[in-house]
Amino acid sequence: MPGAVVRTVALDLASLASAHDAAALLASLPRLDAVVANAGAVGLPDHVKPRADRGPRPRTTDDGFELFWGTNALGTYALVAGALTRLVECGGRLVTVGSISHAVARAPADAVPDPAEPLSDLAKYAQSKLAVMSLGFELARRLKGTAASSVVVHPGTAMDALAPARDGVAVNQPEAFPGLRPLLRLIGQGKDRAAAVLVAGAAGPAVANGDYWGPSGPFQLSGRPTRHTPRPSALDPAAAAGLVAALERLSGVPLPV
Repeated sequence: MPGAVVRTVALDLASLASAHDAAALLASLPRLDAVVANAGAVGLPDHVKPRADRGPRPRTTDDGFELFWGTNALGTYALVAGALTRLVECGGRLVTVGSISHAVARAPADAVPDPAEPLSDLAKYAQSKLAVMSLGFELARRLKGTAASSVVVHPGTAMDALAPARDGVAVNQPEAFPGLRPLLRLIGQGKDRAAAVLVAGAAGPAVANGDYWGPSGPFQLSGRPTRHTPRPSALDPAAAAGLVAALERLSGVPLPV
């Protein structure tokens, strides 16, 4: 955007202290029109990992929580809850980034994972995304009647291999052979195209409080942004209430709405 002033904020969502500090900075801004909560712990299948990293492994955040849930759900909550009052005052929009993998999460949204449970990274990732989506929809229910809104989006299958090179930005997926790219386009899209749904969530005029948006293509893997319906597990208000109670207790940050 021409004339935009860009600044960065140090944030490690695997550290509650870091999330608290970043939330305090956001809350001090003169305006806060949108927060896009796109947490950074991604689950990859074993076949793309080094052999030493394959199979279930207990990994934790700085604060001792299961890594994926502690980053994607608890860390996101600490950031959002700390900045939410300012966002509501400004009539802003929260965009929570979920995943189609929430459909295969085994436990309800309010489950707090045990780091020692022998699950794959993909299973842990799916559980964390169900939790953060449940949080986004619960916030939408609580923000009804205010000028603020909460929406949930997912990018489909976003691949580094299909995205243009970005100087200074690390990739988290192995490079594909050029001949494989036409096949990969059948099941996903580049991260540049996948970002369109996040932009739509933050600024799209057709997006409303409580919406769920993702790609329009087959199985929601790629395509232009459109409205979808999440699995019932993400919309369960009882599970969401239990989740919020756990997040408040574990983060030490009360939800201000």
